Amino acid sequence: MKTIVILSLVALSFNLFASNDNPPGTVKIEENLYCDVTEISNLEWKEYMFWAKRKYGEQSKKYKAVLPDTLVWRQGKYNEPYVQYYYQHPAYKNYPVIGISYEQARSFCKWRSDLVNEKIYIEKHKIDPEQLATIKNIPNVYTYRLPTKAEWEKIASADYSKKAKRKFKRKKYRNAPRHNFKTTRDKNENGISQKADITNKVDAYWKNTYGVYNILGNVAEIIAEKGVAKGGSWRHKAEEVTIEKDFSYDGPADWLGFRCVCEKNMDE
Repeated sequence: MKTIVILSLVALSFNLFASNDNPPGTVKIEENLYCDVTEISNLEWKEYMFWAKRKYGEQSKKYKAVLPDTLVWRQGKYNEPYVQYYYQHPAYKNYPVIGISYEQARSFCKWRSDLVNEKIYIEKHKIDPEQLATIKNIPNVYTYRLPTKAEWEKIASADYSKKAKRKFKRKKYRNAPRHNFKTTRDKNENGISQKADITNKVDAYWKNTYGVYNILGNVAEIIAEKGVAKGGSWRHKAEEVTIEKDFSYDGPADWLGFRCVCEKNMDE
């Protein structure tokens, strides 16, 4: 029963039952490279925590190792309420998880890979999920991981679709926010968000031509190169951010999140 509950919960946000050929939760970038549509959300991280709690126990070191550092909100002024509410309140379930270290992000990718591969194995062999504990060497069909710098920059270089560009010309959308960067002005002719005081929902604003949301802004994204984040965040001004610019970090921060890319094992 425990395995069934975990798989069912995670399937809701990672879309494990998707009917297309892409790895769950992703869009295709190039041959055998897929990218998450959105940054990893609080809800998705909570599912990771739920799994760890059920598997290892609430008092275990392994469970405590996956907890986000909510105290990062104290890095800024007037953010004390977010220490308690940002991760716990349901209003923020679809906001990007922050307070995560490089090592935690990598561990999440490994957990997600295992979970998806187990789901595929269950469906292919039509077995009861409880039988997984007795099976060794489940095929590694999909591998989720952090993107390399080159991969991230390729994804970020995509423009908006022609349809989106046509909408931007309409009066209704002319000043519609397109990114979540720091700004001090009430109005902005470049479409920079004026409303989000902190992060915003992971599917806010506009997708690029790959179908990826918030590759720039909202939270800067941890990549495979340790200590390097890309894309800027709600704490960065638009003029600070370019696709090529690297942002340095040495631990969890209130402006730092991540998303996964995925590869398919062509032998499976």
